[in-house]
Amino acid sequence: MSAVPDLLADFLSLERLVEAEPEGKNVEIVRGVWAFSPRPRFRHGRTVGELHQLLRGGPGSEGEGAVAPDWVFVMEPEIRSELAFSRLIPDVAGWRRSSNGWPGPDEAIIELVPDWIAEVTSPSTEESDRGRKREAYGLMGAPWYWIVDPAKRTVDVFTNVCGRMVPERSLGPEDLLEAPPFPAFGVPVSSLFPV
Repeated sequence: MSAVPDLLADFLSLERLVEAEPEGKNVEIVRGVWAFSPRPRFRHGRTVGELHQLLRGGPGSEGEGAVAPDWVFVMEPEIRSELAFSRLIPDVAGWRRSSNGWPGPDEAIIELVPDWIAEVTSPSTEESDRGRKREAYGLMGAPWYWIVDPAKRTVDVFTNVCGRMVPERSLGPEDLLEAPPFPAFGVPVSSLFPV
């Protein structure tokens, strides 16, 4: 009789490897699989910045963004979920105080599931963003997931249905950025892609 694998023990072993890596490396565990990604290109970083600025309602954005003070947005937080056997670093994540609250200000590894997650995809991350990461975010219970694609100039919106991220809508560059969980921003999707 073969032994039953202890998936949690395997996940914890992978976590020790992540913690042994030098700071600044993008190392993740995606549904029990070790994943290393290169530092993002300028276009990727610029898109992340534009999205974050729009959500916060900062200079150059229209209106009050996704309405602070209820929301808090963090770029590249480290999110841990034993349920999904994952330790992920999404490009942007948001927590709504009125739903489950905000993470503690000194947390480095966050276990509170975000209310919304966005990945800005690139050629080296697209397969993972649309596959294993999407599955992991669904399993951990995140209600909404966006895939922002600077090359195609699109935003794909997914909603969590019983632990699975299912497509809700796909927005093209000329569409207005109107997608849950936020009110309409009043700007076209193309505003996320200045370069």
